[in-house]
Amino acid sequence: MEREFVMRKWIRFLLAAGLFAGLLTTAHAGPYVGASWGAYQIEESDLDDNDDLWKAYVGGQINDIFGIEGSWVDFSRAGTGVSSFEGDGWGLSAILSFPVGPTSSLFVKAGQFWWDSESALGGIARSSDGNDPFFGAGFRWGAGLALRVEWERYDVADIDFNTYTIGVQLGF
Repeated sequence: MEREFVMRKWIRFLLAAGLFAGLLTTAHAGPYVGASWGAYQIEESDLDDNDDLWKAYVGGQINDIFGIEGSWVDFSRAGTGVSSFEGDGWGLSAILSFPVGPTSSLFVKAGQFWWDSESALGGIARSSDGNDPFFGAGFRWGAGLALRVEWERYDVADIDFNTYTIGVQLGF
């Protein structure tokens, strides 16, 4: 129930931000760097918790539509007692942007995520690494210095979770 409420809030926020950006004046091609902070939500086995994450990324917009991005994500420790999760990793993704006016865009992304994690589910602790696909969507508002909100879906150590971030992006 809470998960649906959070998702609805984010969807409404993204739609409102998209409408506002439509009133503004196209995304530009070129390299960029950025950093974001946010939260992730796990509902797995007996672990139902939220915690925060940090993300740094670097990318390049080939043109107004296509781009490539590399990212590093650090998931803080979620859970207490016998069930917990902590991890980090590197991602590489392709991005499809849909310009909304001259300085903003909606985007979708899909790529591969290489991760390391420590988890304990049901009292069984394990440390593992691997790689899995991930995907997401978001909105970037602004030209050189931009505000960026994003949702991403990860599968790390057989634990599926959603992330929600807000951050800044600096284009060159």
